[in-house]
Amino acid sequence: MGLEMPSNLIERNKPLTSTFAAEPKHALAGDKLAESQPSVHNRSKVQSKRRLLRIALVGISLVTTFVAGWWLATNQNHKNDRVSLPSSEATFDADKMVVTASRVTYRPIERFVEAVGTLHAFEEIVLSSKQEGRVLKIHHDLSSVVKPGELLLELDPIDARLAYEQAERAVQMELAKWGFQEVPNQSYDLNQLPTVVSARLKFELAQSKLQRLLPLQASKSVSADDLEQAKSDALVQQSDWQNQLLLAKSAAASARLKNAELAIADQRLKDLSLRAPIPSLNAGEANNYYTINERLVSEGTLVRPGTEVFRLVMGRTLKLKLSIPEAFSGQIRPDQSVSVATSTSDLADEGRIARISPTIDRTTRTFLVEVEIPNSQSQLKPGGFAKAKILVGKDQRATTIPLAGLYSFAGINKIFTVESDSETVREIKVSLGEQSSDWIEIAAPKLPENATVVTSGQRLLSDGASVTIRNSESHKQKDDRSANVQQTSQAATETSLGDNR
Repeated sequence: MGLEMPSNLIERNKPLTSTFAAEPKHALAGDKLAESQPSVHNRSKVQSKRRLLRIALVGISLVTTFVAGWWLATNQNHKNDRVSLPSSEATFDADKMVVTASRVTYRPIERFVEAVGTLHAFEEIVLSSKQEGRVLKIHHDLSSVVKPGELLLELDPIDARLAYEQAERAVQMELAKWGFQEVPNQSYDLNQLPTVVSARLKFELAQSKLQRLLPLQASKSVSADDLEQAKSDALVQQSDWQNQLLLAKSAAASARLKNAELAIADQRLKDLSLRAPIPSLNAGEANNYYTINERLVSEGTLVRPGTEVFRLVMGRTLKLKLSIPEAFSGQIRPDQSVSVATSTSDLADEGRIARISPTIDRTTRTFLVEVEIPNSQSQLKPGGFAKAKILVGKDQRATTIPLAGLYSFAGINKIFTVESDSETVREIKVSLGEQSSDWIEIAAPKLPENATVVTSGQRLLSDGASVTIRNSESHKQKDDRSANVQQTSQAATETSLGDNR
């Protein structure tokens, strides 16, 4: 196939022809033949591609036809299944808001004051050593139960026993020195001591001799020197008697002092044996024992006065110390029932208020309340955290509404009640009381008897708005219908898609 050059291209190339006029004509013809060969090759490729495309389109059409026929054959039974959406049963006024409502419910309610606190033992005691010494023997260990007065620990008694024996010998020596049969008390008659008796007898003898010489003085039967000597002897013997009486009193006081030192030595010897204390408060039989909470020393430890050796807790009864706000001070009284719940016990324990502090803390504006919990099963442990609910009163007919009936916005709680005569709502700001998972109490104001409270759509309502009440039963039926409509709609959509295909 020959190619012809366009006329305009020939004209444009005329200068080139003249320039290369020296070239041979057969060279130019070879170039033209070489340019024509690629065009023929490209045209054959295009024709091959078109042929392959036609074959692919025919294959896709056959496959599509086969799939459509198979689908229509398998779904022929459902071709005539047609559903229609049910029409709404209720017709509402377009100018009125459709809401749900519920009547108030009157139920008995127990009123509580809730607080949290820490559990304490009925009595918590830290036993310390009064004397210095080395621990000789420990009789009880951690968690041991001991009775009041029972021996817990012994210190080495050798030094204390020697001191006691020394004091005892000193008392015996003092008694033997003056002839005391026992340690004289304040009423002891000291005139019975031998030294005092001897001095008294000498004084009486001298006094008797003087009395015999005095009558002879008038007749001058006795010399003046003898008379003066008799008087002097009587006075000396009297002074000696009084001196012996004073010495006897001093000896009696010294004997009592030695006896006191003996008592101190005896007490030191007793203090080496540490015992459980005997309570003076009336704790009752249920708490008349101790449990060792902690042992702080071991055998061989050298303890000094004041060293802590044991920590004890008394009985099973626990004390729950609560800080109650000042506002409830008029409602809390002794012997009120208290329900106590902890994380360690599944069931709430019952206690009672035993003591109430007469003062209010100026910092926290709370007052302290002590609750006694029997803890008969020993499930609660001192030091644990507990929540308490103090029963302060009961209301047999409290006004309650469903939780859905309460509308809260910006900290303001309100409800909407429906006026039965005009089907309009009235907005009421309320104060709340007790609450459960389903209802809440309206503490104030007092609602009309059997009032109807709006339970949905409150956000779009205002005071005096007109409403149409949809009762809960119709609402439930409509919810069921909505579920059915959704299912039938899905089935209808699938069927329609099958028909279109």
